[in-house]
Amino acid sequence: MCILIKTATILSFLTAPFYAVVNFKLITGKHTPKEHQPEIYLRILSIIGIAFLIGLVFGF
Repeated sequence: MCILIKTATILSFLTAPFYAVVNFKLITGKHTPKEHQPEIYLRILSIIGIAFLIGLVFGF
């Protein structure tokens, strides 16, 4: 059971930045209407969050 938990933890840490970048690209892309896209301060916060996740991957 411990091996399963360690594997799930490692995989979640390694895949989180990928899913964050894909989500950011989708929500700020041309297929999302402008009125549903986040404002500039939320985009900046998202980029900071993605950088934090990438930093966690290299720190992990």
